[in-house]
Amino acid sequence: MEKATKEVMGAVFFEQGRILVMRRASFMSCPGSWEFPGGKLEAGETHEACLARELREELHIEARIGAFLTDNRHEYEFGTVHLCVYRVLSWTGDIALTVHDDMRWVPYRELASFPGLLPADVPVACALESILS
Repeated sequence: MEKATKEVMGAVFFEQGRILVMRRASFMSCPGSWEFPGGKLEAGETHEACLARELREELHIEARIGAFLTDNRHEYEFGTVHLCVYRVLSWTGDIALTVHDDMRWVPYRELASFPGLLPADVPVACALESILS
């Protein structure tokens, strides 16, 4: 039986040479792991609409989504995650942690080696170092 592929959108908040990552709370899968904020694509959504919705639901902000930056496919035990990341151009509101229990602004050149970053996110972090330089 073929494992399912989950289409996941990730947000790249890039300010002052740093990128925002969030730590997954204890009630989530992969608890304690760090990731780009975002979530799963729903039927009929564009990538940008999905990301704006996920940021509204999970962080309680209104975000303006910019250009596609990079993507990665990673095989987990449960199936494949296809992670597509987009730049967040701006947002309004104060970030609230609802499905995460911590957040950090990490220098983009250190992100690929950040302890606990999800395996699907590591190649994206490596690519971002080149893209954002």
